[in-house]
Amino acid sequence: MTFHWQWLFVSLIGFSVAVASEPFPTSFAATVVTTATASPERVIPSAKTHGEFTDIGDKRALICQLAYLQPCLQRLPQSLSQQSVFSEPSIRRAIGFKSAMVLSANDEVIAGVIVLNPSKEMTVQSGSIGLTTYQLSLQQQAQLTLWHEIGHLHNIRLQNSLLPASLTEYQHEWLADLYLLWRIAQHHHELDLAWQQLHRRNLALINDSGNLTHWSSPQLQIALTHYNIEKLQSFILYDDFIAAVYPLMPLWSSRDMAEFSSLVQRTFGAGVVQPLPGYMFWRQPKLIEVLSPTLEQLMGKDSAQRWLRNQFSTLE
Repeated sequence: MTFHWQWLFVSLIGFSVAVASEPFPTSFAATVVTTATASPERVIPSAKTHGEFTDIGDKRALICQLAYLQPCLQRLPQSLSQQSVFSEPSIRRAIGFKSAMVLSANDEVIAGVIVLNPSKEMTVQSGSIGLTTYQLSLQQQAQLTLWHEIGHLHNIRLQNSLLPASLTEYQHEWLADLYLLWRIAQHHHELDLAWQQLHRRNLALINDSGNLTHWSSPQLQIALTHYNIEKLQSFILYDDFIAAVYPLMPLWSSRDMAEFSSLVQRTFGAGVVQPLPGYMFWRQPKLIEVLSPTLEQLMGKDSAQRWLRNQFSTLE
């Protein structure tokens, strides 16, 4: 949904799952120690019912809990609160059953409004490969969701400067996850949560090719390969990080994305009865490269490689 002067982004993090298998054990349940690095954004605490503000450059974003939306929205300046898009009914209709959304604002002080709906937050991501359903336990998902939404507003702030003036929906989503990666590095000693996000995006794609719009795994993989934790932590400012990492990212066309979608549907879609190893062979190497870490995490390395060789002709 696009407004004349603002974007509405809705994070598709409420994929509904119901399977009988046990949750897949992952390494992400380990406690992660917070570093002494100061947060680049200052979150101003207040009563839960009235929300809180976080810095977005020289502006602020209002963070509201859906359960306390009406009193929270009262903290907006009158110039915004009188607009229908920032009304409680409009926001409740827009968020629906999703766990978070963000509205950007054209205002001298307020960058936007982030609405969180913790009751819809995911704790498990699942996906079926053949007759087997795999599950990935999600750790600290509420915090990751908030950082992703804050990332949307920072990237909007950087358009027309470090980022292009026009970005596709897909670019907005993977850029928000690059911000998420940077925040993880600023607050933790390890990148387990970043790998969790990569695996989650891959598994969501396997579960439904419609989640291609949020498939940030290719971009996360590039960044995680290019930078270790120490290098990521050296980017004190997000602006410096995005200036360095954005030129490394692939800029796929709508045709490129359609081809990936077709290959994913043919590989993982319901009703697929036999592999076609030569199908979309020119897209296979990148899909294999990006999915392999997740498949190995779920299946084990040997089983994952056997499955990939059976599915794709380009794998030696």
